[in-house]
Amino acid sequence: MKIVLDTNVLISGIFWKGPPHTIMELWIKGDLQIFVTKKILKEYFEVLNRMDASGAIAKKWQLLILEKVLVAEEKEIVKLSRDPHDDKFINCALATNASYIVSGDQDLLTLKQIAEIKIVTPTEFLKIYTCGSNNCRKYI
Repeated sequence: MKIVLDTNVLISGIFWKGPPHTIMELWIKGDLQIFVTKKILKEYFEVLNRMDASGAIAKKWQLLILEKVLVAEEKEIVKLSRDPHDDKFINCALATNASYIVSGDQDLLTLKQIAEIKIVTPTEFLKIYTCGSNNCRKYI
């Protein structure tokens, strides 16, 4: 399944337990494809470096992210978010035909859906992912 992760979900998944962490585990196992652009990667790494004073966790995750994400071409397709900095996630999802943008950011979540792309919280995503066929898995 193709998804785009807002930076807040990625960072929460790295540093804390809960639904964002479960999404990161699914991605590491290869159950999910996470798409990014260079602008998204830059934001991921800037925030990761701010969160990790020692730099050890940031370096480990930067290498893993570079190894496992799929980098899409930067395309400015739409300007829809009330926060222009969030448009990069929408445009990445549109350019890659992602199924979901997973976010905790109200500026994105209020949009709910763009074309066929649903914008959901980590908890909503896991419910969809695990129970989509009414055969719920263990993740929730």
